[in-house]
This record gives sequence, structure tokens and C-alpha cells, in this order.
Amino acid sequence: MTGKTHVIVGAAAGLAAASALGPGLASPAALACAAAGGALGGMLPDLDVRNTAHPLQERLARVGCAVLLVFALGAEAAAGWPLARRAAEAGLDAVAAGAIALVALGCAARLSAHRGFSHSLAALAGFAAATWLVCPPLAAPVAAGMASHLALDALTHRGLRLLWPARRGLSLSLCRTDGVVEACCLVAGLAVAAYVVLLAL
Repeated sequence: MTGKTHVIVGAAAGLAAASALGPGLASPAALACAAAGGALGGMLPDLDVRNTAHPLQERLARVGCAVLLVFALGAEAAAGWPLARRAAEAGLDAVAAGAIALVALGCAARLSAHRGFSHSLAALAGFAAATWLVCPPLAAPVAAGMASHLALDALTHRGLRLLWPARRGLSLSLCRTDGVVEACCLVAGLAVAAYVVLLAL
């Protein structure tokens, strides 16, 4: 799957997770942070990508994710930094441990073979736990975004090593990158995101 699909479906998954698990998305800041967390989670597994057949699309996807993150930070600042206050409640030790874990996991993902460690349940659990330490409300959107990435890649012919370090991969072989199935997933992601946002307004 291409980056744009991972960003959009990840954002939709983040919004859906925050809506299902939280008390509701009552503010633009909460919506923006859930969408940005999901989009970031949707991009994290592809830290292992060095060369891509769709370089322009991947750059645009990363720019889109960065724009969402900047927008979320702006909304968070305008709302008086509620997520930052929640993170501070956990204490400096927890935040520091989570930040170190995130950097270590990011390095491990970057150095792994494509669709290896970074596309595994181990990485999903690690990133979710580290995010929980840094900022608990973002853990569910980030985890949901990562889970959406793994689910989308499992649909392709190439598959992924979901149970890393086991060598056996998982592939449902239902579609190819940038095909009709991917387009349907992208549209479904947009529809879910729009539904959650409209429900929250």
C-alpha cells in the first residue's frame, strides 16, 4: 500500500479508536490529536523504507502527516495544552523512559528489513507502550494507526512478518499496491474519518 492510504486510513483508525475508547471527541484539539496520532501510527512501520517505487507519493504522504501533526500542535496550543498536562501528570521519569523507548524503537525499525520488525506485533506493542508512557491519550490512536498499516499490508501479495522474529510471513494476496482494492480502502478511510468528525461536532 502507498503512503497516502496509510496516512488516511491511519488517521481514520486513530479517530475511531479515540472515539470508541475515550469519553468522546469533544473539541477540535482532541479530534486533531487523534487524527494526527493515527496518521503517525500509520506511517511508523514504513520507517524501514529506503527505496520506493513511488517516491513522490511517499514524500507527499509524509508531508501530509507532518501537516496533520503541526495542525494538531496548533489546536493543542489553542486549547491550553490539555495533552501536555496529561503527559505531565505521569511524571518526568515515565515521559523520559517513553521517549527513550520511542527513539530506540524508531532506530530498530529504521534498521530492520522492509516488512520485518517494524511490521510486527512486537513493534506495535512496543510503540503503543512507549506512547502510553509519554502521553496516555495518544496511545490508542497511534496503536490503531499502526494496526491499520499492518492490516493493509497483509492484504498485499508481499505480506509482512507479523510474528517477527519468526521468518514465516503473512499475506492474504488480495491486492497489489496502488490498485482498485487500495483505492477502496482509501475511500473507506475518508468516509470513516468524516463520520467520526461529524458525529463529534
